[in-house]
Amino acid sequence: MKHAFLIIAHHEFNILSILVDLLDDPRNDIFIHIDKKVGSLPTIECKHSRLKFISDQNRIDVRWGDITQIEAEFALFELAKQNGPYQYYHMISGVHLPLVNQDEFHSFFNSFPKSQVFSPMPSDPNELERKGNKMNFGMKTFSKSRFSQILWRLGIKVQEILDLKINKDRTFIKASNWVSISEDAVDYLLNKKKEILNRYKLSMCGDELFVPTELTYANKNWNLMYSERLLLHHVGDANSTVITSEDLNLIDNSNFLFGRKFSSSDMDVVHHIQQKVKSNL
Repeated sequence: MKHAFLIIAHHEFNILSILVDLLDDPRNDIFIHIDKKVGSLPTIECKHSRLKFISDQNRIDVRWGDITQIEAEFALFELAKQNGPYQYYHMISGVHLPLVNQDEFHSFFNSFPKSQVFSPMPSDPNELERKGNKMNFGMKTFSKSRFSQILWRLGIKVQEILDLKINKDRTFIKASNWVSISEDAVDYLLNKKKEILNRYKLSMCGDELFVPTELTYANKNWNLMYSERLLLHHVGDANSTVITSEDLNLIDNSNFLFGRKFSSSDMDVVHHIQQKVKSNL
């Protein structure tokens, strides 16, 4: 069964074009969401994979930390599901690049049929409580507005003093939002879409919580596994930092499946990965 790659992109379209080229394989279909804030859409084509974009009317104005991140993921799940079924649905960003060829990539996932594969992220109970069980106001403008950040801190402080909780039935689980999940898991999330969007509408970075948490609480016979191999990324204060040519030794001597994030500011590492992946075909 084929794999679906679901890509959330908003810039660095030259990196996106290289990503699609490295995923272009008869065993894959590719689905792309371009942020609604983008006016001029990139021209990208495939030779072997089906390639589909989220339509203009369904594109989301995605904001950091906001429920719109989850809405964009659901838009991709829905579009891919209409064209499936697929063995796996891989949620990735437009600044990911595969670090192995598709033979090796498919071999890895064929070893774990119907598993839900997550890239682990550090967390603590206080963080999870704050992000999932408090009302996080001002997320739409949080990353750009000092006022929204102050408002958010005051709101959290008041809720902590009053011991207010909005999702008392959940102990939240965190992982990278760049996940690889099965057809059954996607079906479950889509069936629960309305409930999930309501539960996470006031969360902070709920995209890192909703898939592992909701699949855990589903109590299905799924294998939820966490693999360091899924993604090479350098986590900074809030976001992944750019992978550069200084990481070439790590890339060449590790077995990561994907790396994130790449930038046109350092194309040497990008071209190195292109050559490495293509030479192993």
